Amino acid sequence: MGASSGGAFVGLLPSLDASSGIGKLACIVPEIMGVNTDVNEHVPTLFIHMPRDSHTAHAVKENIEDLTVRKVRTGELRAEPQKVSAQFLTKCLKEDQAQRLSKAFQEQHLVDSQGFLREDPRHRRWIATAESVLGFDAPDSLVADESCLAEVMNVAWAKHEFTAQFAEEIFDFCEGKELKLAQMAPGWKTELGPIEVFEFGPKQGPLAVAIHGMAKSMLHEWDHTAKALAEEGYHVLLPNFHSMLNGLTPGTISSDSVSIVVKDLMRQSSNNGISMLLGKSWGGGMASKISQDTALKVQKMVLVAPAELNPWPETCAVALFWAEDDAVVPIRKAETHPELQQKLTLFHKEKTGGHRVLDAYVPLIRHFSHQRAEAHKVELLQKEESAKRSAWNGLHTSFKVSLIGLLGLAVPGYFLYRRRGEKDARGKRLDAAKE
Repeated sequence: MGASSGGAFVGLLPSLDASSGIGKLACIVPEIMGVNTDVNEHVPTLFIHMPRDSHTAHAVKENIEDLTVRKVRTGELRAEPQKVSAQFLTKCLKEDQAQRLSKAFQEQHLVDSQGFLREDPRHRRWIATAESVLGFDAPDSLVADESCLAEVMNVAWAKHEFTAQFAEEIFDFCEGKELKLAQMAPGWKTELGPIEVFEFGPKQGPLAVAIHGMAKSMLHEWDHTAKALAEEGYHVLLPNFHSMLNGLTPGTISSDSVSIVVKDLMRQSSNNGISMLLGKSWGGGMASKISQDTALKVQKMVLVAPAELNPWPETCAVALFWAEDDAVVPIRKAETHPELQQKLTLFHKEKTGGHRVLDAYVPLIRHFSHQRAEAHKVELLQKEESAKRSAWNGLHTSFKVSLIGLLGLAVPGYFLYRRRGEKDARGKRLDAAKE
């Protein structure tokens, strides 16, 4: 195991042979760091990271994709931000100290209404509050990188910090057992049992739900989109349908069951409808089906290479994305539903990209999120933009025609004027010669 630069170091260990003195590795566990996957042909790798560190999250995503292609067993554990509650602070403080400090953090608005830190604790603005509350009873110096309290505050922020919260999962993975994914993050209760859900954005924002594809290795394909929508004010939920404990998985769970789960998540997020429903591949087919459930009140839908296309409510604006070289779900599948194509708000195609949620889709989805829900309103907006372009093109063409016309008059006139001048000059020379 290794964290940060230590994680990068353990990523190199699979390249060593027996002469190095290192025996057969059961696994490596890089934490909060991507690795060089080129040197790993067989050693199982478990990544632990904090998705708030988007740079590392992107590196880990690429590592998992590469190792999966190499048929190396991989796993991923994501450490999310934690509430700075009195119980959380007892890792470093006595119970009465923890309660007083937790209350002070709330009163000083260092945490939000849910108890999560409002800013990175490495800015150290919480220190003054801790010193005033704890005084001489402070358990340590509160110095960065050596203070217990400073370290757990960094863990609560969950951006780039070592954490030991997954000890059991680490040993299970290295012993060849399946990860207990439902233990990775607080489970959301549903009628079908608990499910792991990744959250982005403000809880009071309009609700967006993104459904992943069937491959477990591509579980976090919607992360970049979720972060972009979160910046637009959406509360984004990414349920992990691989984490259900009753044996239901993508491929075995029915669309009715998916609809039940999504409705339960919607209610728990204090929403009475879904502002945007997103789905890719298997998840796209599911989104297309469950959008017909009137209880969900889906306003907009984003589909990426959906495994199935089904009629959606007339009130739902739909954006469809596809790569023309997608070999898993070919784009010609869309051509079998011309009646649905006519109802699309947006159909964006990329020449290349395969069967993935491409980064090129993100700004378009973000723009789509701004539009009003009615499809015809967006189409009208697009026509107006086209009309503006056509008007400009027409003006540009008229200008070119006028310019050519002026040149057509000016050039012959210039040569006519020049010939007359030359003729007059010759006449004057002849008259002078006669004289």
